[in-house]
Amino acid sequence: MEPVFFWIVAAVLLGVAELFTGTLVLAMVAAGAALAGIAAALGAPFWLQAILFGVGSVASIWGLRPFLRQALESDRGDERPRTFGTRAIEGAEARVIETVDLSGGLVEIAGDNWTAYPLEPDQVLEPGESATVVEIKGATVIVWKQS
Repeated sequence: MEPVFFWIVAAVLLGVAELFTGTLVLAMVAAGAALAGIAAALGAPFWLQAILFGVGSVASIWGLRPFLRQALESDRGDERPRTFGTRAIEGAEARVIETVDLSGGLVEIAGDNWTAYPLEPDQVLEPGESATVVEIKGATVIVWKQS
């Protein structure tokens, strides 16, 4: 495979993977791959492509990412700033699908099902009840029973 196609495929795959993470890190690495792809298209040797990939990725992460995050999360006059990724779920309302207790359970948040545990050890949330998402730990949410 030609190096230019390798870099283009890498940039596209990283960009697609970024859609699932929402952290902007993979998007910045994709920008580095795109920069290396441009260098490959211009006939640069592979060692230079690799250096441009590394430098472009690091420069994007440290230089561009903070500004993009700030722009994406900036307050547009709403009550609260926009968030994305898992932070957007914290504070959201969850509907209990399967009983949530210390052994776990299942809740629905914005149409997605999440494994859930109660915030308080003595809380038991029954199906149909509402809860508030307090914290996210990986693919699990910690919920608090609404009064």
